[in-house]
Amino acid sequence: MRMVLRFFSTNRFTGILSGTVVTSVVQSSSVTTVMIIGFINAGLLTLPQSIGIIFGANIGTTITAQLVAFKIGTIIMPSIILGLGLSFFKNEKMKQLGETILGIGLLFFGMEIMGTELKKLAAHPTFVSAFRMFECAPGADGTIPFGSLFGAIGIGMVATMIVQSSSACIGIVIALSASGVMDLNTAVGILLGTNIGTTVTAQLAALTANRVARQAALAHTLFNTIGVLIAVVSFLIPWGGEPAFFHLIRTISGNGSLQRQIANAHTIFNIATTLLLVPFISVLAKICELLIPLKADIVKYVKLEPHLLNTPSIALSQTAAELRKMLKRAWKMADIALNIYARNDERNQMRVKTLPQRENEIDARQNDIANYLTALMLKPLTPRESRQIPILLHCSNDAEKIGDYAMELSGLMERIRSEEIRFSESAEKELDELHGKLKILAENAVDLLKDNHVQDPQTATAAHVEMRNLLETVELAHMNRLYSGKCIIKNGVLFMELMEKIRKIERHIFNITERAGNFYGKLPDID
Repeated sequence: MRMVLRFFSTNRFTGILSGTVVTSVVQSSSVTTVMIIGFINAGLLTLPQSIGIIFGANIGTTITAQLVAFKIGTIIMPSIILGLGLSFFKNEKMKQLGETILGIGLLFFGMEIMGTELKKLAAHPTFVSAFRMFECAPGADGTIPFGSLFGAIGIGMVATMIVQSSSACIGIVIALSASGVMDLNTAVGILLGTNIGTTVTAQLAALTANRVARQAALAHTLFNTIGVLIAVVSFLIPWGGEPAFFHLIRTISGNGSLQRQIANAHTIFNIATTLLLVPFISVLAKICELLIPLKADIVKYVKLEPHLLNTPSIALSQTAAELRKMLKRAWKMADIALNIYARNDERNQMRVKTLPQRENEIDARQNDIANYLTALMLKPLTPRESRQIPILLHCSNDAEKIGDYAMELSGLMERIRSEEIRFSESAEKELDELHGKLKILAENAVDLLKDNHVQDPQTATAAHVEMRNLLETVELAHMNRLYSGKCIIKNGVLFMELMEKIRKIERHIFNITERAGNFYGKLPDID
């Protein structure tokens, strides 16, 4: 998914290709569009990029109808048996391959059963008369009755809105046509309705998302609706004594069965609509921006996007990004607290007042990460992903602890400032040096949480060894000052307390450094 995401961003044509490939694999345009909404809400995709992928998703979803149209009854049971056998393998890849084959076998087994039962309904007069109400067969003049056509479109639209799967509805249409209840014209009418009805899933997913995601959902609806209108207009163009669209389908399908003609109609409709509208992607984006304008220049993105839970690898990367932001804020608190002694200018004084609010935000962020990862645990995960979750949970706890110790450090520094306590010149230099080293460690930890960051964790570990050696050197020098009487006891105790707070913050930063290295580089896959 990371590779596909990078592929999205190049141009509209790679976006269409990506949408086609992803939807062909997952066998659902609804799943793809919901993922797109999640990507946009998390700031991973722009509106123009998403529109290209949505175009591709409409093409990819036609693969299901093409598969259903094949007479594959002979391979149903072998697929189920093979898939079931492979699913018992310990090797994760073989197990996933087996589950995929088993799923496909069960899908077509279900379609076979449904087709058999629908053939029985074909003999029922009431059932047949209900479909005849919206029969779209051309009249003597070769034109389709538009009342019946829009009725068929309405049936397809409502049915897809209810089941939230155009693939399922098209499968039912093909099964009905095989039982002799439905002709090609009526099937195409219902098929057009399913293309509009399937957009409701994206609309529902976008209800709680940002405005850019809602614009993408609107683009999906507009694209499919415009495509249906173009198809309806093509029905007015005569060719070979029938509407041009149907003549084209019969010509391409040759001696193919009615099921094959319906599947071809679905594919041709979506490909033709995409080719016609692809030059207008930017125009469509502008229309969506006008209809759903942004209320502010800044778009609020949600890193821990709920819809991304269905793609665990990306959900984990998003959690790492949120953790990185949390660590930056926690370190900023510690930096502000340390500045109270030597660099407490007016700007820093204003920042000190925000420390309680910053700590509350860090606590809330930790709670959000914990809830998000808990929800992710309920999803199907690879062994590697399962072992990455505790790493992120521990890192969020460490970042939260840094915020806690920053508050304690702030209280200590405020006491030193209010009592006008001054350390010796050598102690001030040591404190300043520790502050600088701690800043480098925090920056290294943030960098290591970046996705696929190339920095060697050993470099960061070496910096921690330096920091700990420096702490020991500073504490030893301080004890010598106390023993020699060069340091006031009260000041000496406060300085030792400062060292202890700094040591605790350093320890939690080091924990994050170690775990960040494990998260990206040191977890071998287990079969």
